[in-house]
Amino acid sequence: MIAIDKKDRWKLTKLFQTFKWNYLPDAILEGTMGRAIADDAESPHAAVLEAPNLQLSIVGGDAGHPSARRYMEQIPKHTALFFGSEGWVELVQSIHGGKLMEMPRYAFTSEALDPEHLRTLASRIPADYRLAQMDLDLAQRLGGERSRFAEDHMVNFDSPKDFIERGFGFCLLHGDQVASVATTFAICHRGIEIQINTKEEHQRKGLATVVAAHLIVHSQQNDLDPNWDAANESSVGLATKLGYTPQGTYPMLFYTGSRVLTAVARAGLKAKELIEG
Repeated sequence: MIAIDKKDRWKLTKLFQTFKWNYLPDAILEGTMGRAIADDAESPHAAVLEAPNLQLSIVGGDAGHPSARRYMEQIPKHTALFFGSEGWVELVQSIHGGKLMEMPRYAFTSEALDPEHLRTLASRIPADYRLAQMDLDLAQRLGGERSRFAEDHMVNFDSPKDFIERGFGFCLLHGDQVASVATTFAICHRGIEIQINTKEEHQRKGLATVVAAHLIVHSQQNDLDPNWDAANESSVGLATKLGYTPQGTYPMLFYTGSRVLTAVARAGLKAKELIEG
């Protein structure tokens, strides 16, 4: 496959028309993040939209095309795979069976969000905390923090300055410390993807609900759909609280690169389910 210039990525749009779960394909196709590759720049049959910073690939088009198999044969370990067309799941399973983890995602729609309910949630700022919209100083502070709390924010932007120019976010401060933050994980002309994190010592105080509500309201005020795409039950619970409507699950496969690692990971998940159940 060959790299597709940003100005030509729109030619790949038809290969991802059935992908409805989030706005990552839109953002990559618009050239605001990631990269795109395809078998041909002018008449593509199979293509991949990649977010290298996330080790994430969205595949689309003809899974039976020779370039599709070649790509799947060479994917690096620890790659998350999303599917924009039929046939790709079967393809990767035929090549890497036993080295894949099924990690279903939870889809939601924002169509029934109630602005008044969101404003009520946004107003519930606990004592000793203050709300701030992300500015360059806060973005630079967040970008300079090396922690699991901060690592997923602004990852799809070139710099804190680029984030402030194209994205937005809200945080709750405890003194001078950023305790909880909600930012645009990805952005396109249609909408945004949402990233929310709260530091462990500030959790279970409703902070994530407050910053999420502010981000969603701000998004809607700017004619952007605030999409919610959940990876776990905690995120599902917050989405429901905010007023999102569940749309079921959709598949994501994680390529571990090792049968042993896959078996160990599956055993760990099973043990976790048994303990929590």
